[in-house]
Amino acid sequence: MRLVRSRGLRPDWKYMEREVSAELDNRIKPDLLGYFNRIVANWSDEHRPAFRARKSMTKQAISVWVYPTGPGAEIWKLVSITGAKPHEITPKHKSALKFVWGGPGSYKARTTTAGGYKGPGAPSGEVVFRGRVFHPGFKSRNFEKHIARWYKPKFRRNIENAFRRGISKAKAHGTR
Repeated sequence: MRLVRSRGLRPDWKYMEREVSAELDNRIKPDLLGYFNRIVANWSDEHRPAFRARKSMTKQAISVWVYPTGPGAEIWKLVSITGAKPHEITPKHKSALKFVWGGPGSYKARTTTAGGYKGPGAPSGEVVFRGRVFHPGFKSRNFEKHIARWYKPKFRRNIENAFRRGISKAKAHGTR
């Protein structure tokens, strides 16, 4: 965004700072939290994380970080950031694991690597009991990267509009 320079007039940055801060708090943070919450809307209550957003405004950058909180935060990090290597699963509190299984390759993740949701997709097959299983692992789904890509044009537009409002308010107050 280019600020128009005219003879001797300088923008009063406090008006722009207030407008950008209000834009981050009132529009951008709620929008971003909405994107994250839609991705986990169909996760079970025990695995669904809550999200919080934090803003940062410096001379170099204006940023918003969204991060998971609560008991589901570790599941979010596993699914979205790290993924999982192949590993063995054994029962912790019972003598056997119980799950629905339709054979090798029958499981289909409900969330996509692009951050989308494929629908209910309940597991099909029969209930089985096993003393241990070998999980094949999975790649991380990189939800944050996809949300940032989707939201970047809107973020830029909203911040530019906040700057414009700040400039207008500074002009209205006749600052030099």
